[in-house]
Amino acid sequence: MNDAALLRPAGAAGALLRRAGGVAALLLAAAACAQPSIDTVLIDARVLSVDAQFSEFEALAIAAGRISALGTTAEILALADAATRVIDVEGRTVIPGLIDNHFHFARAVQRWHLQARLDGVDSRATALDILRDKAARAAPGEWIIVQGGWAPHQFADRPGGFTLAELDAVAPGNPLFLQQGYSTVFANTLALQAVGLSPGDGARRAAAGLATFQPPYGALIEQIPPTSPAQLERNLTDFMATLNAAGLTGVYALGRGPEGESEIIAARAAGGDLPLRIWHTLAFEATDPAAASAAIELIEASRPNTFDENFGLFGLGEHVYLPFFDLPGQAGPWPQEIIDQYMRLARAAARGGWHIHEHTMSNHSVGDLLDRFEVLNAQLPIDHLRWTLAHVYDISSENIARARRLGMTLAVHGVAMYSPTFMPLQEIESSGIVWGLGTDATVVSHYQPFVTLGWAVSGLDLAGNRVLDSTVSREAALIAHTRSNAWLFFREDDLGTLEPGKLADLLVLDRDYMSVPAAEIRNIVPVMTMVGGRIVYER
Repeated sequence: MNDAALLRPAGAAGALLRRAGGVAALLLAAAACAQPSIDTVLIDARVLSVDAQFSEFEALAIAAGRISALGTTAEILALADAATRVIDVEGRTVIPGLIDNHFHFARAVQRWHLQARLDGVDSRATALDILRDKAARAAPGEWIIVQGGWAPHQFADRPGGFTLAELDAVAPGNPLFLQQGYSTVFANTLALQAVGLSPGDGARRAAAGLATFQPPYGALIEQIPPTSPAQLERNLTDFMATLNAAGLTGVYALGRGPEGESEIIAARAAGGDLPLRIWHTLAFEATDPAAASAAIELIEASRPNTFDENFGLFGLGEHVYLPFFDLPGQAGPWPQEIIDQYMRLARAAARGGWHIHEHTMSNHSVGDLLDRFEVLNAQLPIDHLRWTLAHVYDISSENIARARRLGMTLAVHGVAMYSPTFMPLQEIESSGIVWGLGTDATVVSHYQPFVTLGWAVSGLDLAGNRVLDSTVSREAALIAHTRSNAWLFFREDDLGTLEPGKLADLLVLDRDYMSVPAAEIRNIVPVMTMVGGRIVYER
């Protein structure tokens, strides 16, 4: 596809919509007359609809932000008129827009202007160039941060953390630190001195007290001046553009009370359509029984799933009751008093029709919750609420089956690529349970969906190391990042596939997802991203 979309007028409306494989579907003339006129068509494409048959087409038509028809290029051109925009994608692959079901969005917006991101970078030399370039564009003395999204072993040329000499060389006039999850930071001399630490002990430091899970996020972040309202608005614009360029058309913005601020997003959404569909969680932090009681009052006073195709409140999570906070290898069982408090909140959620999306890394935690969810379901049905177990690093076959019987979904995240895991991804897929892909961006994981897709299909990390044996097919992975996530949000009638009547969220790719070597899926990027038929990114 050329840099500027090719525009060509075409003739009057046609009658047939032909499915791939020669299966024809009649496009009723009466329906065509009742629908809005075709405003955009994409032709000469390999359209992966990701419908139930994983059908393929040559072209598609868009009217009033929704898919109107799919078929051959000739059939779709026959639907156009002189006012229709015709985009010839020159044989490129078109897929539904990718949805991330687990994303810490608001936190990233707060300081996006200071970030140099190493997400998806597989070369140490390239990473240092990124830091050097950011410093060259920064004002003298301005802070530069890499607030997660990377791990030292992702560099194929020379794995490992950064030395003080490296960081001082790339940013001699700017305090610079890199946060590796919540365990470690690497900082240059100016950043260390700003928090009273001696550079003589090197760049690598334990994150405790320096880069923490809770606001104000540690001593290093506390040195950074507050972000102005105008800068926050610019950060929001730039961050959404970055995600569109990566292939995202929707995210579930998770957060507890202190990190779940959504006012700036809500204000932007009130002013018009966002370039990214954003669901968010109800912001509260239940840290003890008294806080749980206050959270229950908030749950009962609020309404779930107010999403309006653009932005809105969806559910609860990812930590419904904060003392129930597990990590990989968590030993069970959980103390009874913690589970009891959790279930007070779960029962309130069930009464109010709320979706729960719960952080569960260990099979012990999964099992403890399922024990109680099964009892709750017998008393107050939850099997229609599509509650989600998130992360599920080592979930057992038995617990997969139990979750499926409860109508639950599983959320698998690219963050698993950064730590040893026995995730049974193929077993999850074979079980028939609905499962979706996400990242857990932006501190503990990358934000790029194609990095996650590449990991799920190839089993390789960014450096080319095998970190996952239980891989899935390309089709299964793509379904998990599109159709399954739409189902998780109760939006299966509007999103997740390219079918007539659904919102026209789609990507035109720079290479073919179905044929590129599995190890190269992570390098795929969109040349165009559409949300509701609007071009929100074009390379």
